[in-house]
Amino acid sequence: MLTVRTFLPIAIVMSAVVGCESPTADAQTKAERAQREAQQKAAEVATELDKKVAEIDRRAERATDDALREAAEKLNNAAVKAQEKTAEAQAELAKAREDVRASTSRRIEDLEKDAVELREKAEKKLPKDEVGRLMKDVEDKSEAVRRSLRDLDAATSETLDQVKQGVYQRVDELDRAIQAAKRRV
Repeated sequence: MLTVRTFLPIAIVMSAVVGCESPTADAQTKAERAQREAQQKAAEVATELDKKVAEIDRRAERATDDALREAAEKLNNAAVKAQEKTAEAQAELAKAREDVRASTSRRIEDLEKDAVELREKAEKKLPKDEVGRLMKDVEDKSEAVRRSLRDLDAATSETLDQVKQGVYQRVDELDRAIQAAKRRV
């Protein structure tokens, strides 16, 4: 049988063993609970972080879309303005061509009348072969005027001044040729 003397040491050892197991089990339970709580908290933080990242992505996408829309609008406006300016430039070029034609057409008509009259006078006063030589220069100059007027149709805004000067020069050359021929008749 057990006596108090033998029971007491066994009870002390048993209570120590049982007491040791109890705090260890509690500690392990607490550790497991703390780990679950930490995992749950980490999952909540990760979810919240994902939400914030998604919101930032949406904002960035909206900002990018807005910037692209704004850039496209500016580009379209610039294209419209460029088309308007091109149309204006073409209208100005057409007007400038027409102004040159208008300013020279009366003079050219007068010179061609003079050339016809000159031919008639020359045919009455000069031999036929001399009339041919005399009028050849006038006819060549008249053809040069017509070529210059055709060049005017092809002139660009960059070449218009040069072509215009060429037209005026050819008209002056035709005038001088007619005057020189008149002196010979």
